Amino acid sequence: MELTVVEKHTITSTFLLLDQAEKSFAKLFYDCLFELAPMIKPMFKSDRQLIEQHFFIIFSTAVGNVTHPESLRTTLLNLGERHRAYGVESCHFGIVKSALLLAIQHELKGQCNANIENAWSKYYDFLAATIQEGMLSQSHIAQC
Repeated sequence: MELTVVEKHTITSTFLLLDQAEKSFAKLFYDCLFELAPMIKPMFKSDRQLIEQHFFIIFSTAVGNVTHPESLRTTLLNLGERHRAYGVESCHFGIVKSALLLAIQHELKGQCNANIENAWSKYYDFLAATIQEGMLSQSHIAQC
């Protein structure tokens, strides 16, 4: 995965708008996720606010490293190992991607366009692939 300079800029500039709505964005993301896939909600055993806070920290870290995503490799592999323990399956990543893009579209409202969606989609695919690699580190990814 190689993001263009324009895609990297798109991600960082749109994140500035999402960052202003940190709490509402994380809540919106999980609202979208649980609406799209209510069957995965039981996987989230912690307090919802804590889950949202952790999501936004990881999300912020990923955006902060968009110009050198290789520096995230160890963090993402470890995240994959934890996700495997939570029961995450490979088919969940497409649902999460849809929820993320829906939340971005909603938060950016009329400012969202195909270039923004494509940049986020491409970066998400890179992040998800590395997390899935971490899920494989000690066992095989479960298929839905």
